[in-house]
Amino acid sequence: MSELSELTLKFSLREKSGRNACRQMRAAGRIPAILYGKELNKSLSIDDKEMRMLLRRASGTSSLMRLIGEQGEDELVLIKEMQQDHIKDQILHIDFVQVTRGEDLQTKVPLVLLGEAAGVKTSGGILEVLANDIEIRCRPSNLPSQIELDISALGLGENLQVKDLPAVEGVAFVTPEDSMIVSCVGSASGRSEAEEETETEEETASEESEDETASEEDSS
Repeated sequence: MSELSELTLKFSLREKSGRNACRQMRAAGRIPAILYGKELNKSLSIDDKEMRMLLRRASGTSSLMRLIGEQGEDELVLIKEMQQDHIKDQILHIDFVQVTRGEDLQTKVPLVLLGEAAGVKTSGGILEVLANDIEIRCRPSNLPSQIELDISALGLGENLQVKDLPAVEGVAFVTPEDSMIVSCVGSASGRSEAEEETETEEETASEESEDETASEEDSS
């Protein structure tokens, strides 16, 4: 993605704050928001419909965006936090953080797991996902929309950590490399074929032994 993101959104500065002002803003189809940075803190509002259209075009909330102001302001930003009322399907508030062009930024991006773990597929294991995102550092132009991890070879009793993630050019992982991402654990009901065969053989041997003992007792 270019440092000058194609995901643009117009904003207006707002003078009023507080619950009542925010309610009135939402009723008028606007979303209250804040834009902050090292030396920046602005209260603004954005159009609800435009924001939803932009989110559909973006790869989640981790994509770079441009905020364009009425006075010609042009800010490169990331969504730091977005408060939502899922029951009413309403965006309540958005916190944008300023991104400085040409400087490294540190943010979280989604983790996407590819494939089906061998331990789940062949051994009846259960997949435990311990992280849904990863913290990275990179230039704005190198910001990936997501980090992908192939888990196809993950066996029963094994796990994958940050150090197992594929290298991404221009991207450094900030999350500690020994942080666990996903593991494949056993289940009470999910046993491998080998385990079931062994158990069957043990039961058969036990039954034969009992039969032999009974025969010896009868003959005596």
